[in-house]
Amino acid sequence: MDILDFRIFRAMGFLPFGPHAGDINRLDPWKIAKELGFDGKTVKVRIRNMEKQGFIQYYQIYPNFRLLGVEAAAFFFEAPNIDAKNEAIRKASLIDGVVEVYNFIGNTWCIDFTYHDSRDLEKRLSLLLELTKSSSYEKFYGRVMPPTNITLNSLDWKIMKSLRYNAFKRLSKVAEELGVTVKTIKRRFERMTSNNAIIIVPVINPSVVAHTITYGLLFYPDEETRREAVRTIIETFEPICFMSYAPPKGPLVLLNFATTMAETEEALLRGKSIKGVRDVKLLVLKETREYTEWIDREIDKRIQETQRPSIRVAEKAEQKPRTM
Repeated sequence: MDILDFRIFRAMGFLPFGPHAGDINRLDPWKIAKELGFDGKTVKVRIRNMEKQGFIQYYQIYPNFRLLGVEAAAFFFEAPNIDAKNEAIRKASLIDGVVEVYNFIGNTWCIDFTYHDSRDLEKRLSLLLELTKSSSYEKFYGRVMPPTNITLNSLDWKIMKSLRYNAFKRLSKVAEELGVTVKTIKRRFERMTSNNAIIIVPVINPSVVAHTITYGLLFYPDEETRREAVRTIIETFEPICFMSYAPPKGPLVLLNFATTMAETEEALLRGKSIKGVRDVKLLVLKETREYTEWIDREIDKRIQETQRPSIRVAEKAEQKPRTM
């Protein structure tokens, strides 16, 4: 992968949250090409190559967490030692509502999980402190979901389930699976996408990029000069960055590629030299684990909850006519 690949992937976005995460046009090669100043065919070929190489494994659909009645955030923990960290990760994976766990080289790890309210958040953080035998934690990011005020019926949740791990499956195939017309599936799908009910993201495997190290840099800018510092940081690391997350407050996060450990240290020092940056942390990623089976259970639950008689009648009326 080269600089153009990184720019294309960064434009696509692979985080299933953020104010514009529900906009599926960000995955359109021609929209990306216009944004980056290239032709659509070039961008389409580059994306296809990322898929063939296995960097992009597949496209996944997430329901907007607002529809599930939960919020989510990620927090860093520093374990006393590596053994304690590994044991904490093992135990944390058993907690319901865990979305992802990031395992970094050394004693640091990060967990992304859901919660219902501030009281539930504090309860979960206290439990995680106990598991990690840590004295404190640090917020990594919050999963800010795009606004949505849509109500989904049983058919909508069934469509979401069908597309969950193959977001670009042909809608005609979905219609065949669910026994309704393609027109109905297309109408319900477009209603969900236009109302931010679903978020489509590429699932990646950075390990397939040969001779590379995936690492993160956490920048802590001075709040008085935050905007200028963030702009300089992103410009400085653009050639090697495949993901950036710049919330209004807190640390700016960059995920980069390097070919040697020496390069990661050089990047750390370069980041610390940027005007307006108070501190920078280097985190070398060992592995990422996803725990989203609970989302599948929530989708099944909502299929059952919304499967009322009136909906069954409406769905039956829209079923494809049988041929003799």
